[in-house]
Amino acid sequence: MQEPLRLGVVQRPAHSIYTDADALAKNGSEVAAAIRAAAGTADLLVFPELCLTGYIPLKGYDQRRKAQMWEAARAAFETVVPELLAATAAAGITAVIGTPEPAGPRHELYNSALVLDAGRIAGVGRKLHLPVEENHYFTPGTAPACIETRAGRLGAIICYDIVFPEAARLLALQGAELIVVPSNWIEDANLVRLGEVMPVARAMENEVPVVFCNGVGEVSVRQYTYQLFGRSRIVSATGEVLAQASAGAEVLTATLPAGDLLAGARVFPIFRDRRLELYGPLARPYPGAGAPGSGR
Repeated sequence: MQEPLRLGVVQRPAHSIYTDADALAKNGSEVAAAIRAAAGTADLLVFPELCLTGYIPLKGYDQRRKAQMWEAARAAFETVVPELLAATAAAGITAVIGTPEPAGPRHELYNSALVLDAGRIAGVGRKLHLPVEENHYFTPGTAPACIETRAGRLGAIICYDIVFPEAARLLALQGAELIVVPSNWIEDANLVRLGEVMPVARAMENEVPVVFCNGVGEVSVRQYTYQLFGRSRIVSATGEVLAQASAGAEVLTATLPAGDLLAGARVFPIFRDRRLELYGPLARPYPGAGAPGSGR
């Protein structure tokens, strides 16, 4: 990044395709409006995970619900994405938008971060680690995505991926200048702490700025209803929180200085000092995986 980068995080509730027949059109219209509204004031906008459809219902697996998500994903790429491409072209903005993505003809899906770069699809990041019941709905991605855009070389991981330091490190090794993390984390004390700590940790250990965009609104988990806790944040390469959102709908902004990556690299020469010969065991299975009572 040779120039300061103007960042925006659009922390908004998504209409759910499971409760609103017009959810896809409403979400698309609202995302496009947010892009147009940011023209001239932002270079990069990041939206939450699955913001075009709403999150999956965590009520146990149901093939009909998966099929409904697949149909919505197909419709999104046919009708909504062209509208969003036009909006990014008119605004001259790069946008990272959470959406399901069709992955096959039998309702296979990715949980994806679509990167639109001023009128073109620059690339897509696909969620690598699938928590809770997401593995019933989605196919995991096969590699972290590093995508060239007008806003720089973006690394895209999604929600739970940020808990795995290896994912962000792989992006840093690919030359990512910024890591974006669309998310949907619920208001649970442990998850709130992770949302506070992980973006800072991933930024500092890789000396790369991180944009964590969490959702707001409600999500159903079996017979319970939880709030998505928001509190998105923009973190510099040295771990400084440049901006932090509230728990409600909000557009968060910050400007990333042009020298941010260099400032991060001055803390420690971590990529020089790595000891690759020591790290082989990191790729081995956890020895307690699947053991009774291990919780793994």
